[in-house]
Amino acid sequence: MGDEPVSALDVSIQSQILNLLVWLQDRMGLSYLFITHDLSVVRHFCDEVIVMYLGRAVERARKEGLFAPPRHPYAKALLSTTPKADPEAKRERIQLQGELPSPMDDLPGCAFAPCCWLASETCRKARSEQQGETSQVACFHTL
Repeated sequence: MGDEPVSALDVSIQSQILNLLVWLQDRMGLSYLFITHDLSVVRHFCDEVIVMYLGRAVERARKEGLFAPPRHPYAKALLSTTPKADPEAKRERIQLQGELPSPMDDLPGCAFAPCCWLASETCRKARSEQQGETSQVACFHTL
């Protein structure tokens, strides 16, 4: 599916479309590639998730593994921006610091390193591809 296929829709219509897609998926055994920035849609709709930063996969996990809790610092920062249904729930929003690198630059290390609070010299020089029981994380300092 294209980028953000339901983002411009009214919330009630968005829900109906997503429910229809889930019904079609179950009935016909379909798979979707769904690109979105809306993590509430991801939580409702997706089985597996790949979090990307500047065109690079930084974390791949089953939905449950990503939301409880993420292991890559960018995934954690991204999830900290998701609104909570409970207004009383404690919320720790992560404010990123640093300069966003150009997507045109072919950085030798982690593209997120300039903004990452855990970044080391190793992160700036090499790319990590770690695997875990429930996810694959491209980070030397997984959470």
